Amino acid sequence: MLIITFIYVILVFLVLRFSVTVFNFLSNPKLGVYGRRFNDRVSVLIEATPDTTDLLELLKTIKEQDYQDIEVIIQLHKDAGQPIDLLAFCAEDQRFRLRKQRSGAAEDEATGAYFLFLGTHTVIRNGLINSLIYRTKVFNLTLLNIIPTQAISGLYNHCLLPLNNFVLLNLIPLRLVRLFSSPAFSAGTNQCMFFDAGVYKKYEWHRRLKGEIPEALEIVKAVKQENLKAETLVGHDLIYSYVSENQGSLIQKTGQRLLRIFGNNIFVATLYLLLVAGGPLLILTDYDYRLLILPAGLIFLSRIMISFLSGQNPLWNVLLHPVQMIFLVLSLSQAIFARIFQRVSKQKR
Repeated sequence: MLIITFIYVILVFLVLRFSVTVFNFLSNPKLGVYGRRFNDRVSVLIEATPDTTDLLELLKTIKEQDYQDIEVIIQLHKDAGQPIDLLAFCAEDQRFRLRKQRSGAAEDEATGAYFLFLGTHTVIRNGLINSLIYRTKVFNLTLLNIIPTQAISGLYNHCLLPLNNFVLLNLIPLRLVRLFSSPAFSAGTNQCMFFDAGVYKKYEWHRRLKGEIPEALEIVKAVKQENLKAETLVGHDLIYSYVSENQGSLIQKTGQRLLRIFGNNIFVATLYLLLVAGGPLLILTDYDYRLLILPAGLIFLSRIMISFLSGQNPLWNVLLHPVQMIFLVLSLSQAIFARIFQRVSKQKR
C-alpha cells in the first residue's frame, strides 16, 4: 500500500512539473528583439576571472554592439597580474577601462542610467541592450534577469549542461516572476542582470547580501521584498554562455548551480532527487508496464519543450535523458554533501 501511495505521489509530481513546462512553452518567456532605439547610457560591469582569454571574447562582442552609448568597467581579479592584452584592448576604445582591486565596488564609479552585470563566460549579440532597456521601461522593472542560451559541444557537456534548464523550466513558471510580487516566484542567474541604476544605488543589493558574489536568486527575492518589480526571461539568440571549466570541476559547478535553483535548501533538493530520479526506478519495478506510456510520454514531451525553449538539441536531450538523470543525482548529491559539510564545519568553529 505504501509503495502504491508513493507511486501516486510520483505521478502527481510528474504531472505538476509537466504543467509548468507546458505553461513555460506556451507563454514563451524569451527576451524579444524590439525595434525601438534608445540613447540612455548603460554601464556594463564585469567581474573578471584570472583567465583573460574568455574575457576578451566577451569584450569584442560588446564592442561590436549596435548600441554605442556604453561604458564598460572591468573589475580585475586579484590574481590577474598585468594583463597586457586587456590594457591594449582598452587603450583602443576609451569606453572600456580596467579597475584594480581596491575598496568600494565597480558600480560606485559607474555613471550610466542602467547597470548591466555580465558574467565572463558569455557573449552578446546585437539588439540585446536596446531590448533590455525597452523591456525595463515598458514594465517599469527594477531588475531584468536574462538566462543565456547555453552553447554545448561534446558528449560530456551534453550530459551535464542541459540539467540546469531542465530543472528550472520544469519547476518555475518564468512569466509569473514578474506577474506575482511574492518572492516565492523567483529565478535568476548571475550571468546577465540589468538594473535601473537609480534604484540600484539606493539599495545596493550586492553589498547588502552576504557573500562576495550574491546569488541572483537572492537578489531577485530582495528586489521583490522591497515591492519592486523583477523579471526573469530566457535570452534566446541575444546572449550565449559557455563553460570553460575543466572536465573535473564541471560536475561540481553543475551541482552548485542546481542547488541554487532550490535556494540552497538541502531538504527540498533531496526530496526532488527522490521523486525525479528515484521515482521512475520504483515505477519500473512495481508498475503495470502497459501504463508506462503516461510517465514516459510526459517526460518525452517535457524534454522536447524545454529543449526548444532553451535553444538545445531535443534529440540529444531525449536520447541522453537516462544518462542525464544519473549525472543529476551525482552532481546535486555532491553539492548537497558539500553544503552539509560546510555547515558542520561552521558549527564546530
